[in-house]
Amino acid sequence: MVRRGSVIRNFMLSRLRESIIKTLEKRNHSFKTVDILEDTRIIIYSENISEKLLNDIVKIFGISSISPVKVLDYNLDLIIDTLSKFIEEDKPSSINLIVQGEHGYTSGVFKKILASYLVDNYGVRIDLSKPAKTYYVEVRSGKAFVTDTVFKGYGGLPYGVEGCMVSLSSGGVDSALATWYALKRGVRVIIVFINMYPYWSKKAIERFYESLNYIYEWVPWDYLKVYVINEMGSFIAKNASILPSRLRCLACKANMYRIASLISKREGCKGIVTGEAVGQVASQTANNLYVLSRLVDEPLYRPLVFKDKLEIIEEAGRLGFSNLAKDVGACRLKPDKPETSASEEDLVLLRKWLLETNNEVLQMLDHAEVMYYR
Repeated sequence: MVRRGSVIRNFMLSRLRESIIKTLEKRNHSFKTVDILEDTRIIIYSENISEKLLNDIVKIFGISSISPVKVLDYNLDLIIDTLSKFIEEDKPSSINLIVQGEHGYTSGVFKKILASYLVDNYGVRIDLSKPAKTYYVEVRSGKAFVTDTVFKGYGGLPYGVEGCMVSLSSGGVDSALATWYALKRGVRVIIVFINMYPYWSKKAIERFYESLNYIYEWVPWDYLKVYVINEMGSFIAKNASILPSRLRCLACKANMYRIASLISKREGCKGIVTGEAVGQVASQTANNLYVLSRLVDEPLYRPLVFKDKLEIIEEAGRLGFSNLAKDVGACRLKPDKPETSASEEDLVLLRKWLLETNNEVLQMLDHAEVMYYR
């Protein structure tokens, strides 16, 4: 049984059901049906409720919790019999009962009937604060669903309900976590990787493809659309000399924004996601981000903007992709003294540079490698 955390429209519930079905098919899980129950629950009928199935389902955004349940006709004796079997197997010293749904009794009476039988027949005591075991009974549409296990989900919104956004990804832990947050809020992401080779190491390319594997784990669809821009390093090396060397990193970042913006327009997306955090590197000071943000029309979303690097790595570790924090070397185009406090005059210079190089960037985009990662 899948629970949604709040009341949602039929559209949202339908998209969540679609995500569940796509995930089951993508991960080769066998199932009979996936049904919506009373606009509040989704029931997956499967003869093989494996640990892997539960782990895959719990990663679907939009789910607050999941439980493997015993499905019974709504009958008091059947419910008591099922709870009794749980207690005989678990032998808990104390229990709590969570009862929900339309059971036909006034508030609290149904729970008291069940609790009284279990206390009288098994000698357990009711503990509402720290029970040894908690059992759950839900009654809906003439069926009772009984379980002793609840796995907490990640919440969020079903995949794609908020439209698409372009996620600028270096393959590092920051951009991967930022993409994860976008996915969590119902965004269908299109990944854009700016390949700086030969001015950045091949390890950076390898890390990017490794990051796709981690991100793909959280996408219910059977593909992840990816743009790889392969001529960026040569473009910056050739054209950055027009600007003062201190602005080279900002010019590079501005060009990444421009490419992401062009792809966003091409794909009908609603913004750009980045893994930037205030003050983390020279180009990400508050002043520089203020200037850079004014160089594109699309909204820029920075989920990590006020997080420390250690916080980012720790959170990525809990999600399973802290390995992306590995060192892949530095960009060899970085100037000795990059600008950390861009001015209004610098903004004018960058706008002029973007305009002068626009045709070349359009050609670069035409040569982009577009793939459907599976």
